[in-house]
Amino acid sequence: MFYPEAKEKESHLEDTSKGLYSRDFDSVLPVKSRHNLKQKVQNIGKGWSDEDLKKESSFRFPYFKVLVVAVIFFIIAIIFASFRFFGGGNMISGDNIDILVRGPVSVAGGEVLPLDVEIKNKNNVDLKVVDMKILYPDGTRSPEDLSTPLIRYNEIIGDINSGKTEKRLVKSVLFGEENIKKDIKFTVEYRIPGSNAIFYKEKLYTVLINSSPINLIVTGVDEVSANQQTDFNVEIVSNSLSVIKNLILKADYPFGFNFVSSDPRTSSIDNSVWSIGDLEPGAKRTIKFAGVIGGQDGEERVFRFTVGTPDKLDEKTINTAFSVHTLSVLIKKPFLGVNLFINGDPSKEVVVDSGSKINVGLNWQNNLPTNVYDAVIKVKLSGLVFDKASVRAEKGFYSSIDNTVIFDKQKDPAFSSIEPGYMGENSFDFATFNAQSKTGLSFSNSQVTLDISVYGNRVQGSNVPQELLYSATKKVKVASVLRLSANAFRSIGPFENSGPLPPRSEQESTYTITWSATNLLNDVSQARVSAVLPSYVKWNGLTSPLNEKIYYNESTREVAWDIGNIKGGTGTTYYPREVSFHITFTPSLSQVSTSPELVGGATITGLDTYTGTQIGESRPAVTTEIINDPAFKAGDNIVVE
Repeated sequence: MFYPEAKEKESHLEDTSKGLYSRDFDSVLPVKSRHNLKQKVQNIGKGWSDEDLKKESSFRFPYFKVLVVAVIFFIIAIIFASFRFFGGGNMISGDNIDILVRGPVSVAGGEVLPLDVEIKNKNNVDLKVVDMKILYPDGTRSPEDLSTPLIRYNEIIGDINSGKTEKRLVKSVLFGEENIKKDIKFTVEYRIPGSNAIFYKEKLYTVLINSSPINLIVTGVDEVSANQQTDFNVEIVSNSLSVIKNLILKADYPFGFNFVSSDPRTSSIDNSVWSIGDLEPGAKRTIKFAGVIGGQDGEERVFRFTVGTPDKLDEKTINTAFSVHTLSVLIKKPFLGVNLFINGDPSKEVVVDSGSKINVGLNWQNNLPTNVYDAVIKVKLSGLVFDKASVRAEKGFYSSIDNTVIFDKQKDPAFSSIEPGYMGENSFDFATFNAQSKTGLSFSNSQVTLDISVYGNRVQGSNVPQELLYSATKKVKVASVLRLSANAFRSIGPFENSGPLPPRSEQESTYTITWSATNLLNDVSQARVSAVLPSYVKWNGLTSPLNEKIYYNESTREVAWDIGNIKGGTGTTYYPREVSFHITFTPSLSQVSTSPELVGGATITGLDTYTGTQIGESRPAVTTEIINDPAFKAGDNIVVE
């Protein structure tokens, strides 16, 4: 069968093949001419045509419509949810829960405060596991036991059905300052059916404390001269119907105030806190204290007193204040001021040694704009350690009957009429007993008190009564007498001694060394004795008594005795403190015909707890001349060959 198309295709292939291998390619396969591309110009308009806008608008409208519908749906959903939540139905709202607290709007401090609490459920849904919590203010106590603080109160109410009300009565005792408002916070926690979430509703109840359970009455002067001792009287009276336990009084002193004394004593280091203890209904406590106020003329000093219960962590800090009282004192320049110097020292307290002579200088001046007539300066001495026979007053008189030095116009005409601004000087001397030489003298906290009083008239006249123009107090504290004796023994003591006596060169001889400490006046703490052993003396390690703390340092060769506390009167009222230790002495040939040292010079030191000063003395070295040994004979101290 003949297929013309196939034959035609074969002729084309043959022609192509011949063309590929022919040298004359163009003759076999004629080259066809190329077609040029034509540029077509498009007309682009500057804006949308009406027809285009119609097409675009018809394209976007369905999406815009969907967006509007979604927004409307969302708004409707919010409105519906709000209505369901706040409007009721089966949903619950906090606004439909009422916490009603009924009670007095004011209460006396320390009295029982009863409060009726009602919890109303006005929702259409039950409240589940309702828990009432009460947070009380500081100073609240349990009505069953006033010593027990009441900070929080919890009570499980249980379920409160829809439309129902639960009532509770709660009691507490509020303490605090008068006219202070106290807030009591009520919180009701609850759950709703089908949910584990906890919701709550709060209520604040305010109570005024219309009277304090404690009356605090402070009396003192309104005006005082600078550096003049001032007395204060503090009364603490119970207004409570029950016992108030563990009360303290705290005083906040102003700048320039120096505490002097109080009755009863304070319970703090800074002398500002007193322990009152338990106060029965209607009971009263009185505290008296004195101090010196320093300052310039016209300055005001404010004292603040607070009574309350102490903090658990710090018993000197008030946790709950029951009553607060402030007292203002105005400092006025004294009409006739006196500056008193003790041995040239103007301090309020001066420390002197036992048996020392003391000079007291008085510089006085009229600070009034008018004359002062018939002035008198009196200095009263008190204390057991001053020698009455030693008082000498220049241009003054000493009355031994009442131990008062008097300066007046009888001895010094300048006191007849003192012009404004006039200054004068007077002085006197006295001495303290020597505690070592005075038989039986043993006093704790030894001091001499100087009470200064200045009197005068601001109006001249024979029958014009004198008035007190100035008063002050200064103290002369007598330091204790801490003494040490150091001796060596052979025939007596707690240890048995051996070796030649007198000592022989290059041969060992043992000795007992005894230190004895005495303290005649004030208590002493941190007492210590130390000395160094010579190189030719060996420490044997024996000490007596065993309860005394005595140490030996081999590297420094120091022997130390830590005495610690020594009571005043040790050596007179009490036995001396003693310690002994054992040594071996091996003399050298170079020490022949001498009395060598057995123990170097000893020093005793300690802190006088009353005066706050370091005291003590040094003693010479102990040698082989053991004259205090009852068996000692002349020559027993000289080293022989």
